[in-house]
Amino acid sequence: MRLARFFADSIQRQVALLAVGPVALFAVLGIISEHLTIKEPESVSQARDVAMRIEFVVDMTRSAQTPEQKATILAAAARAGLQAEEVSTTGLRDAEPPDDIGSFRSEIENNLSPAIDVKLRPQSATSNLEQELIVGIDHDYALSFVLPSAVPDSRITDREISDLLATMAMFVPVILLSLYGGRMIALPLQRFSQAARDLDPDKGPERPFDEIGPPEVRTLAKSLNDMRSRVRAMIEARTRMLRAISHDLRTPLTRLRLRAERSGEPSLRTALLADIDALTLMVEETLVYLRKDISKENQLRADLPSLIVTACSDFADMGYSVTYRGPDRFAYPCKPHALKRAIANLIDNGTKFARHVNVELQVKPDRAVSISVTDDGPGIPPEFQADVLEPFYKLDNARGDRGGFGLGLSIVQDIVQSHFGTLTLENAAPHGLIVEIKLPPPDAIIAASQVAAHAKHG
Repeated sequence: MRLARFFADSIQRQVALLAVGPVALFAVLGIISEHLTIKEPESVSQARDVAMRIEFVVDMTRSAQTPEQKATILAAAARAGLQAEEVSTTGLRDAEPPDDIGSFRSEIENNLSPAIDVKLRPQSATSNLEQELIVGIDHDYALSFVLPSAVPDSRITDREISDLLATMAMFVPVILLSLYGGRMIALPLQRFSQAARDLDPDKGPERPFDEIGPPEVRTLAKSLNDMRSRVRAMIEARTRMLRAISHDLRTPLTRLRLRAERSGEPSLRTALLADIDALTLMVEETLVYLRKDISKENQLRADLPSLIVTACSDFADMGYSVTYRGPDRFAYPCKPHALKRAIANLIDNGTKFARHVNVELQVKPDRAVSISVTDDGPGIPPEFQADVLEPFYKLDNARGDRGGFGLGLSIVQDIVQSHFGTLTLENAAPHGLIVEIKLPPPDAIIAASQVAAHAKHG
């Protein structure tokens, strides 16, 4: 389950985790191993260094031929930080083993060569040295070395510091490179996702995907742009073909009407004219649907109640029972002719299947708009309410075959979407259908229209 969630995560997080995770694990394991390893204290290293210098001075003193050479050697040792003076060999016999076995001073003695005769004794009244390490030179004399104080062992050694710097030198670049790689992959995909979500084959720039970035990203952008161009060409070809077919049908329909009207048989003439009217209506609705002039209409600040009342009056004048409820005045930015056509289509659908149609306008507190068209007809089963919004879909069984070719609600859907609104269908109680148009507040629709216009021009 967690593995599936990981692969479903963003590419940027996956790349960062896969790049940083192993390095972080390596660094943690290295730190743990360093702490588990028994490291040598700094005092032990210092004791070994002091023992090596004492052995060097002893060897040089033994090889000296004259007292002047010995004095020169001891003076050089003192300048190097190792003070010593000549004493008699009785000091070797008088020295006692120290009580602090395992201390820094005894550690120095332990690091001396076994061939060296050495004793450690406390400060004596006859010596200026604090604590002496007596080393025998020959049978006549010995050297007494002062022992320095041990440096305290630090909590962080030089090796730990170097390991930390080495880890950071490896860790930080990998983090930066992984973040850079994540952005190089994730950001173009995010832009592609946004462009694909807002993509409209009929609007927007010719090539909406930016062909920039790494070669793989440029190739993907070019492929998406080419696909968009092909889809747009296919849609335009289909639209031209349907427009040509619908337009060319008008001429033979006109000839058929003229011939049918000259028919001497009334029943045959009536049947022919009914079929011709049905074909003509189909051609007209198809041309309206394919005309796509909704987006070309300019957005104006119109009086919404006046548009609705005008549409209701047109049907009332033809004898249909259509009423309006709502405010008398409300200015709203819209495409007046398109919105009036949408309301008229809804009223027309209602008059075909019901005896009475009511149109209601509601203005919400945030100035959002709701236009509901309610009829008292048979309604539409819920499982078919999404299908009736598709072009050329007819639900004859539910509402009865009363004419129309399944384009009325599709045209309404396109108009509502061009106003950045939504169209919903719901059955009324006890029977009937409620079709509601929900439009955003004026400020929101103006802002959305500006963004859409900007995207269209580039």
